[in-house]
Amino acid sequence: MKRRILPSAALLMGMLLASLILALSGCARRDAAAAEGGAHAAEQRLPVRVLTVERRHFTEYGSYFGEARAVAEARVIAHMGGTVESVAVRAGDPVSRGQSMARIEAERAITNHETAVLAERMAREAYEREQKFVEQGVSTQQRVDQARLEWLNRRSQLLDAGTAREGALAIAPLDGIVTARHVQPLDEIAPGTVAFRVADLSRLRVTVGVPESDIAGVRELRSAEVRFSSFPDRTWSGTPLSFARARSDRGLTFEADIEIENRDGALLSGQTAQVRLALREWPDAVVIPTSTVMIRGNEFSVFVVEDGVARRRTVRLGPSDEEVSVVIAGLREGDRVVSEGMNRLTDGVAVSVVE
Repeated sequence: MKRRILPSAALLMGMLLASLILALSGCARRDAAAAEGGAHAAEQRLPVRVLTVERRHFTEYGSYFGEARAVAEARVIAHMGGTVESVAVRAGDPVSRGQSMARIEAERAITNHETAVLAERMAREAYEREQKFVEQGVSTQQRVDQARLEWLNRRSQLLDAGTAREGALAIAPLDGIVTARHVQPLDEIAPGTVAFRVADLSRLRVTVGVPESDIAGVRELRSAEVRFSSFPDRTWSGTPLSFARARSDRGLTFEADIEIENRDGALLSGQTAQVRLALREWPDAVVIPTSTVMIRGNEFSVFVVEDGVARRRTVRLGPSDEEVSVVIAGLREGDRVVSEGMNRLTDGVAVSVVE
């Protein structure tokens, strides 16, 4: 009797085929999982923008505040006082040297001045006659001395009368602008009252206090930048005039005077000015935008991209201006510093650089 083995062989072949199918499906699942994991990893890279660190020239500036004053400024004083008869100018009006701006009991002052002129002339002529007489031997040195003394007294009175006349007529002592008027018609003012203030506003002087740490650099300057808050889009070029050789008792600083041109009269005496003075030159400095620097306590750091990974790097900063900072230590020329997207980064995170 023959044995039947065909069913067992068929069963074996089926089992082998099922195992093969399972193996192939497992490989496919692993490949799909690996592909999905790679795509997910690519999606986890944070996009950033970078800049390449370069060396360049940097000028360190110091910024100081001071008050602008007219280089030439004067007070017009009514020395005799009295009634203000008339006023010819207002604050802001231009005046010329020698111009009368008001009359303050002017006739009395004019008469006194004319009297003093005549008395001085007569005394001088008498003194000159006595000098000739003593040379001729018909006078004495004592009479000459007495005549000279009388002439000097009359001359002194003439000077006082001239000053009183100028005050009574409110004579402008210089070409400029009336910066203040303190009298009105019919006012009764006391002797010595300041009636007007006149200034030449074509040139202004700004005095600033420079700290001891900066004064060495400031003393070598030949120019300065001056700005005013009322003109945010305009800069004046200033000329350093003088530097104090002793420290100010008021602010414990050294005073520096800066002169600027004001031909168009845009600036007024008394305005607050911001003065920028170049202190030091850094001819080959590592410079980065200040916006790339992060601060934690007293530590400054930046993110640098290395092989697709963001690395936090501590830096030591030097001087800075409104846009950039000098890096003294922590960065080298050629480093790629993150300029955008650094707020989302942590040390060691994968990044992708966006061009």
